[in-house]
Amino acid sequence: MESSDCEMPGRTHKHPPAHPPDSLFEGCSWFYALCREYLFRDHTQEIAHALFSRDEPAHGTHVLELGCGPGFYACRLSQEYPQIHTTGVDLSERLIARAKSRAARRSLENCTFAHGDVHALQDPSNSIDAIVVSRLFLIVRNREAVLNEIFRVLKPGGRCFIAEPTSGFRTRIPLSCMWLLSKLTTTPAGKFRELRRAGVMTAPDFSALIRSQPWGAIDLQYDGWYQYAVCEKAAAILRSAEPEEQPANWSTV
Repeated sequence: MESSDCEMPGRTHKHPPAHPPDSLFEGCSWFYALCREYLFRDHTQEIAHALFSRDEPAHGTHVLELGCGPGFYACRLSQEYPQIHTTGVDLSERLIARAKSRAARRSLENCTFAHGDVHALQDPSNSIDAIVVSRLFLIVRNREAVLNEIFRVLKPGGRCFIAEPTSGFRTRIPLSCMWLLSKLTTTPAGKFRELRRAGVMTAPDFSALIRSQPWGAIDLQYDGWYQYAVCEKAAAILRSAEPEEQPANWSTV
């Protein structure tokens, strides 16, 4: 039976049925926001030391947070450094809405958010001073394309901070829970663009991914739960040059 067969004469639907979201992060945005707030490690200080280790960031420094979710780092950095401007980018419109609300509650006029795909950033080449990436490579389908975009939009001399978990079991819990929640709702599971399992990288895989771009300097570190990369784009890009290994100049994680 068609739905129109049950309609009363002269009545129309004011709210047509919504289409199922094509992303787990749309349907389960509230759950991911809770995980970001209370489950995931806070690397704010490590990020600040890595990106601004030489001096306080200059006025107008533009920091990009990719896969920003509810805007955790973009808001924290904007609040701590009012002279910079942060922009968070995420593919989930509901998470972007949460991030905007977070910034508004804190009256952060130097913090903005945009809906976008990290595989194809809208920013011009050589336009961004610093980039923050946390737990993003777990869920993207083309890591190399994302890292290529990071390298492209960074200014010469710009830095990026990348943090990726190393524990397979703990790391996969949030995404697995989101798939389970999708099965318990009216939205049919299995029609989402996200991977079924979070793609945890081994240390060699992580190192190979980072070294796929011609960075001027690379600092790789590991602890029991995370692996980190702080990369700096050289002032003069030489594709054949080997990146310089530099000792850590940011706090131990």
